[in-house]
Amino acid sequence: MRLSAVASKVLLALLALAGALRMGFGVLAWRAANALEQPAYTVLRSLPGGVELRQYAPYLIAEAEVAAPSMREGSARGFRTCAAYLFGKNSARGAAVKMAMTAPVRAVQTASAAAERVKVSFVVPSKYTPRTAPTPLDGDVRVRQLRPHALAVRAFSGPPPSERRVAAERAALVAALDAAGVPLAAGEEGEETLVYGYHDPFFTPGFLRRNEVAVRVQA
Repeated sequence: MRLSAVASKVLLALLALAGALRMGFGVLAWRAANALEQPAYTVLRSLPGGVELRQYAPYLIAEAEVAAPSMREGSARGFRTCAAYLFGKNSARGAAVKMAMTAPVRAVQTASAAAERVKVSFVVPSKYTPRTAPTPLDGDVRVRQLRPHALAVRAFSGPPPSERRVAAERAALVAALDAAGVPLAAGEEGEETLVYGYHDPFFTPGFLRRNEVAVRVQA
């Protein structure tokens, strides 16, 4: 009985230590992600409900489009494809280049008659231009420049959001925009919902993770 009590105390101590270590690694991962390069933007206006209007400067992305039954699954596939490009599956003057990690990881889900399509992209470091960015070796990856654009953004914490959470956040965004008289962008761009993730889903605790859902608005 005494040995059992000692074993229980040791087990509890080990579990507490494991939890402390995981939290420590999570905070380190959170700090490292906060230091990553991000696209430049200017806050134009803040709306009720935690909605922020932003004007983004142009920047490069490495993008992959995959077919998937859900945004989470598509994001995971696209993440691996784009990460491989960023970390060396590329060619610049005949040599592979390992680029620095950036934030956020971007995901856009578009519905078609054939399948659910998920576009996932990484931000290419700003030292590269469309002419100097390494060439992807994977035919599913393309590098393109985003033009200046305006977004309405709503931030929240937690794990990578489900489709239901994304839909709810978009509804809140559109309601705030309607109340403020801010129109969505015209055409297909106005129908897109962008999901941004700034922290890894493995080490960073959910309450520290920053997610954003955004819609394009007229500049």
